[in-house]
Amino acid sequence: MLEVISPTPEDHLIFMGDYVDRGPHSKEVIDLLINLQKTHQTTFLNGNHEEKFLLSRIDKTDFAHWIEAWGGQPTLDSYGPNGMDDVPETHWEFVRKTLPYHETDTHIFVHANLEHDIPLNQQHPFTLIHKKFGNPLPHCSGKIMVVGHTAQKETHRPLHLGHAINIDTDPGRGGWLTCLHIESNHYWQTNLNQDVREDTLLPPN
Repeated sequence: MLEVISPTPEDHLIFMGDYVDRGPHSKEVIDLLINLQKTHQTTFLNGNHEEKFLLSRIDKTDFAHWIEAWGGQPTLDSYGPNGMDDVPETHWEFVRKTLPYHETDTHIFVHANLEHDIPLNQQHPFTLIHKKFGNPLPHCSGKIMVVGHTAQKETHRPLHLGHAINIDTDPGRGGWLTCLHIESNHYWQTNLNQDVREDTLLPPN
């Protein structure tokens, strides 16, 4: 995707969370993101998989659940044979510093969802990284919400409701990874076969 969009240092890249799990290259993904922030303007949001990754470091029950149900084993395998001991401290620091949301003059970027009637700085942590997209009402700020988290499994296309946009197109389970240009609503998609497609996201009629 980075090769396709060829970002410049002036572009602001906002990553929507879920950098680990369900793939063999979690370590390489975080290495890439750590290096990218040295040369580009970047914002990294916190996803539920990052939360589970951190909890699994300190709680055996969370660790077992992460391995069994969240795709945690491929993440560990990407680091080496010694499990959590092979995860460098720089990676834990990166994950801890991911943000709950990012706000601009016109948009709110968040991993999962917002409660429509609650100010941004008072949102429930569970909503921000766990609540499914569903059919959200417009946020009281009047800004457009952009989320990931809830995969668009049927279409593998981003969903535009006017006041909310979902760009999770299921890349971790055979779908497509989506990058949306906010100012133009043009988007690019790549998949594991290195296919590329692009289109412009139109608001509902």
